[in-house]
Amino acid sequence: MKSLLSIIFLISFMTNPSVSLRSQEAFKGSVTYVLSTDEAEMPLKISTNGSKLKASITMAMGTMDVIMDNQAKDQTMIMHSQKMYMQLTAKRLERLKSMMGSMGKGFEAPLITEPIRTGETKKILNYVCEKLIDKSDGNTTEIWVTDKVGYLAFSGSPLLPMPSLLNSDAATFFALEIESKDKDGDTVMKLTAKEVSLTAPGEADFIVPADYAPFSFPGGGN
Repeated sequence: MKSLLSIIFLISFMTNPSVSLRSQEAFKGSVTYVLSTDEAEMPLKISTNGSKLKASITMAMGTMDVIMDNQAKDQTMIMHSQKMYMQLTAKRLERLKSMMGSMGKGFEAPLITEPIRTGETKKILNYVCEKLIDKSDGNTTEIWVTDKVGYLAFSGSPLLPMPSLLNSDAATFFALEIESKDKDGDTVMKLTAKEVSLTAPGEADFIVPADYAPFSFPGGGN
């Protein structure tokens, strides 16, 4: 159940965040990450055409997608193993958050507020990246970003320790590696890019398969 609910809040996308002096266009293509926590290591693929985004994660129970339409403000979860889907309304999201809290699974994701550019560089997947460092709420987060492929701004959640980049200068770049450590120096979360494609996905990638059935929310209701 934790894995099922966690993917819903794993990542959200914003193609036009309110960050001043944005000089790049939104990233269009796909990036495959490995998301590592103290509990699991999971492949995470993000595909976007600039206005829609699909986050796909593979776990023991199968692959699930969350499709987000920035203009329509819609979110849809697709469970491929079950051939089912669910529209994620605000009310449903709040109920899922409450369920996770009652299970003792909720925790605060690192929040990036004022990352400092260090000038330190290294190559990741042949992209020259600069290291940003942010220290907030007892966490120290290193973010390796590039400005060569457009920006990809995303946010984490209280359910997975994914850093929230939306309200910081890090949102104006493309993150290829992120590592957050707690006050004891233990790694809370690490996100590592393994492959980047600059081929934008077509509209078909954001459509629920025709033979999938709607999923009833646990306990009924909206």
